[in-house]
Amino acid sequence: MEVLLARENGFCFGVKKAVELTEAAAETGKPVHNLGQVVHNPNISQRLAARGVKVIKDPADAESGIVVIRAHGVPPEVRAKIEERGLECIDATCSLVLRAQRFTKQLADEGYTVVLLGTADHPEVIGLKAFAGDNYRIVETEDEWKKLPKMKRAGVVSQSTQPPWAAIAGLIEVSTRSWTLLFSSALMIGSFQTDTVPDFPRRQGRDAYHIEGAGEVQPAWLRGQDRVGLIGGCSTPMDTLLEVKERIEALGSRDPVPA
Repeated sequence: MEVLLARENGFCFGVKKAVELTEAAAETGKPVHNLGQVVHNPNISQRLAARGVKVIKDPADAESGIVVIRAHGVPPEVRAKIEERGLECIDATCSLVLRAQRFTKQLADEGYTVVLLGTADHPEVIGLKAFAGDNYRIVETEDEWKKLPKMKRAGVVSQSTQPPWAAIAGLIEVSTRSWTLLFSSALMIGSFQTDTVPDFPRRQGRDAYHIEGAGEVQPAWLRGQDRVGLIGGCSTPMDTLLEVKERIEALGSRDPVPA
């Protein structure tokens, strides 16, 4: 059986940086805290926990040591709270998110209505809206886009994990409601939630599965297949992908494939 790995795989640079900074902090011997889960991957979370890294929801949960801000970024007041408590702060905010934060503040300072395309309770959006002033809207679904009012000037910023087609469709919808429109392209290059990826092949009548590790691969999925495609999200380390590849190859070599 042939297993094809997608050309772009493994951690995105923002996640890679956040994990590396957390691991480096753990080497100092100081208490290390991730402000929220640094990466949505159970294997990496377990690896960091084994090195003594704790996940906290609020800087108040850390009595001493180091707090690592994850790639999603945080509102300015959270960063200030870390410093007020005398904690060492390591900022692992993704450079694309930082660019989006600066653009969002620029829009707010220049009097634009800021339209954030994303999920309201996503940590990245929570961080972005803190830079948007008082005049902002958060929209994610087509129904929410269509409820936007007419705006004299609007600026659009997209959450990085929004599917590209959703960001483009939302931008087009906003353009019909504003005389002047500015758009940040910083977050158009990014990843989206891996549980949406199987929708692509399924729309073409192909089987597709979303897993988190090699142990979840079911032998029955491979029955009658000569070739399998494998892709990982930006939170999936390459070693996990290779483990899945090896399991698929091992199962695919059996004849017949057991149920």
